[in-house]
Amino acid sequence: MRSKLDRQLIWWILIVCFAYHYKVIACGFFGVVCGYSGLCGTLIHGITTNHWFETLIYCPLMWFAMNEINETVFFPEKSGVYNLARVRTKRIGQLLCALYLFGMGVHVTNTIEIYSRVHLGIEEGALYDQVYWIDEDLSHWIQFGAFFLAMSWFVAFDRLDRTHGSYIAIFTGVAHGLERGIGVIEGNSAGMAMVLCSFIIIATVYRWYRHDKDFSRAWADFFFRHGLTFALCIPLTFLSYSWTFGGFVQPSHMGNEAWKVVLFSVVFIALGFFVGVGMDGLLGKARTEHYN
Repeated sequence: MRSKLDRQLIWWILIVCFAYHYKVIACGFFGVVCGYSGLCGTLIHGITTNHWFETLIYCPLMWFAMNEINETVFFPEKSGVYNLARVRTKRIGQLLCALYLFGMGVHVTNTIEIYSRVHLGIEEGALYDQVYWIDEDLSHWIQFGAFFLAMSWFVAFDRLDRTHGSYIAIFTGVAHGLERGIGVIEGNSAGMAMVLCSFIIIATVYRWYRHDKDFSRAWADFFFRHGLTFALCIPLTFLSYSWTFGGFVQPSHMGNEAWKVVLFSVVFIALGFFVGVGMDGLLGKARTEHYN
């Protein structure tokens, strides 16, 4: 059962890292670059198909994936042993997953904002400002705050020495850091991400401490790899993105030039992955020499 859950964990992590890329593929590439704007721009009851998909499919999928990760992380360590402390830790993870879904639900006010802005021409005033604040500020803090705390919780308290999927841990860590970095740039919340990224860093250091401060042993661990590369790639995304595009230009404002963000992402993930694999080779050699 544990081996089966370990394999499933990889797929849930991949979903969390790449699910939001539907917007890049459907709305960005096919919608903007190829001209099929109806994919994300068609209005149904005043709301775009993109936001209908995000509300009805993407948000429930992400909550389900996060909840499944929580179930795997806090799967009983010893058969038949009831660990009350671990059950309480699992419940905190469930709470953070629920808050994450709630934050995405609050973000649904974006549809109200779009309706008022596009169809009624309301671009200022007390009501518009209130809805905009709920959508772009409050919902982002709830959503991203709960997400980063949940991921930090998994990194900190997952069982030690989960050594399966080592290269996938590096790949998803790099891709995850890039995805969240560009995501908060799109949401105009780069400063927020730097604050929340500190939770991942603290959790990663704590996991290293749980591994008896043995970095080579910790590096062999799935969630340590994922947490470390995730935490490092968020600020690296900001630096390289700002240098490449001359600032935090939102991808949605680039029009036909948005393909450059896709190219940037491919290059970033490739470089980050190969650096991680190279680091893995060096640490693996050091670990072998140490135990021999």
